Amino acid sequence: MDKKVPRTPFATSLSGSARLAELRIRNIFAGPKKRPPAIFIFLVSAACLLCGNLVSCQQRPAAPTLVMETRYYDTGKNYIEIPALALPAGEENPAVDTINAALNDLREEYALQLETASGGAAWENQCLFYPSTTDRYLNLLFFRSRFTTDLNTGHVFSLVYDLKKGTAVSVEEALALAGLNEKGLLDQVTEQVQLQIDRDSQEYGFPLALHNLTLEGFRVKADGQPVFYLTGRVDDVDDEVQDNISGADHMYIWEDRAVTTYNQYSAEPVPLVPAEETDQLSPPLWNQWYFAGEEPEGGFVSRYVPGADPYGINFYNVLLDCYAQYQDEWNISYSDNQTGQEQDGDLRVAAMDYLGEVPWGENEYAAAYLICYTFYIDGPRGLEWHANHEVIVLSRSAANGVFTGLLGRTDYEDRMSGLDAGEIIQEIVGG
Repeated sequence: MDKKVPRTPFATSLSGSARLAELRIRNIFAGPKKRPPAIFIFLVSAACLLCGNLVSCQQRPAAPTLVMETRYYDTGKNYIEIPALALPAGEENPAVDTINAALNDLREEYALQLETASGGAAWENQCLFYPSTTDRYLNLLFFRSRFTTDLNTGHVFSLVYDLKKGTAVSVEEALALAGLNEKGLLDQVTEQVQLQIDRDSQEYGFPLALHNLTLEGFRVKADGQPVFYLTGRVDDVDDEVQDNISGADHMYIWEDRAVTTYNQYSAEPVPLVPAEETDQLSPPLWNQWYFAGEEPEGGFVSRYVPGADPYGINFYNVLLDCYAQYQDEWNISYSDNQTGQEQDGDLRVAAMDYLGEVPWGENEYAAAYLICYTFYIDGPRGLEWHANHEVIVLSRSAANGVFTGLLGRTDYEDRMSGLDAGEIIQEIVGG
């Protein structure tokens, strides 16, 4: 009778293939496999977490301090605000150095305006600073404009610093924050602006288009989204085919995919950056005192240098107004020579010489000029002309050299060639 070997917990079957039996025998002699102690697992896990925290919580680079290195406002409406970035002692950052280099280049462009001894050579050159700081970004935004006879909408220059990374933010990075590339941004702006241009075209009766749209600068708001500033020109579709308007430059602001037109010189101007998003500095910047209807702390710098600019910015207008008051029924004009178009009742102001100027009261100067003028009368022999030389004395502001009116006049006499300007003025005006 066959007897079966009883099963025990300590026995293993040797039935089956030889390979399977070999594996089972090796397993018996290998002994039990032990799990690593729980404390070891905890320590390894803690070490991993600690390493992760060290990587994610690295110390931020030292934040730069904004220093208003250039703050200048003069009576010629030259307003210049250019800062610099300063790091704590011993700290270095190539990005800060690059930004400061760009700011120094900007400052150099306004060197002439900053030289007050240049007199009235420069007017209405402006570089207006709009700083805005968030938890992540330091935005340096500048509105730049200069005096022109055309419509002046200004331009933008910007520098943005990432406080977390310690790097300058490129325009490509700003576009990425908006989920756009430059072409996509320009297309969005063009599409929205063209809608208004098309409405204007229907009103005017001829087609218009947006030309030379250019991305000029940006800033990044507290929510991490950028605001872009662009300029473009609205003009005829093709001036060579049909030139109906002279065209005008415009500034556009893209924010949250909406586009608005900005005009700082409108009847009711608004800041380029909302006041609630702009850093409030002390002393106040232009955007703080101007929109509050105030003046800069310490007042305006006088650009007036006696004799440096004898004809000033409004000399001819005031001069012709003086002659119009003297003979208000005549047609007053200025021309060095006869034009051949003169008629009865014309008075032509011609050549003039600056004789000099002297202080006149607390806030004025008196300036003397030798004037040659010719008047035309339709007489018995036809159109006749008569020339005369006289000395006129005009008042001008001691603050900015602007001419303010007529102090006196007299016919020129040969003896006056031996008098200086002060003596001539005293003789004509008294005082």
